[in-house]
Amino acid sequence: MRITAVVNQKGGVGKTATTINLGGALAFLGQAVALVDVDPQGNLTGALKTVTTEGQPTLAAALLGQWRGPAAALAVEHSKPGAGQLDVIPHTGEMFTISRDLDKVHAREGRLARVLTSLEGEYDHILIDCPPALDIMTDNALVAADGVVIPVQAEDSSLRALELLLAQVDAIEDSGLRQTPLVIHGLVVSMLERGAGGVARSNIGRSVVTAFEGLPLPMLGSVPRGTPVTEAWRYATSVQEHAPESEHAEIYRALAKVLVAA
Repeated sequence: MRITAVVNQKGGVGKTATTINLGGALAFLGQAVALVDVDPQGNLTGALKTVTTEGQPTLAAALLGQWRGPAAALAVEHSKPGAGQLDVIPHTGEMFTISRDLDKVHAREGRLARVLTSLEGEYDHILIDCPPALDIMTDNALVAADGVVIPVQAEDSSLRALELLLAQVDAIEDSGLRQTPLVIHGLVVSMLERGAGGVARSNIGRSVVTAFEGLPLPMLGSVPRGTPVTEAWRYATSVQEHAPESEHAEIYRALAKVLVAA
């Protein structure tokens, strides 16, 4: 089982869309996938219109040790794209205060890892949709994950945000909380406004993409802004199910193959 954190503390860079559509692509390739919503805003849960049943245990309760049953009971089935499976471990109201609540418990940075590792055998891949902050839940995701995918935008502010995120990754590595090095799979440029030849339309966009390409990090791909992704969000599904023949679906399948082969 692989665990990948989709992470960037900068808001609006496409973390949730990347998580949903990368998860859908992994499922399309035959993987059993769980998407984990640790963003206190719950955007992934809302986007996929995930509904929990009355009495179902919550991720927040599991993180706080208030519920210690099988982690598989946290998951809600979403769909079966292709030959695979796509489930969601959703956000609930208790996640709004999870960062504050975790301050009161021991070993707080390893709580998510404890929950997710117990899913071994249930899923091939777990994707964590991280919050737009370098907070305790982002730390939990970085401790739990095998690797990270970093969505960015072709804007100057993304360069500064990336610098801060990489410093946080280094801090987690130096803390001794992880047993193995965290693999940075690479960057995904989201919502790229393209011009002629498929490159960024603006001078700023082109210069930022060039700066990304000059970093010692893999550039996994660029996802153009377009209606297939927007429509898939409206219909609470991934672009693999909504528009499997689209360029966007093809790009996410290529990204999924990178994770499968890693």
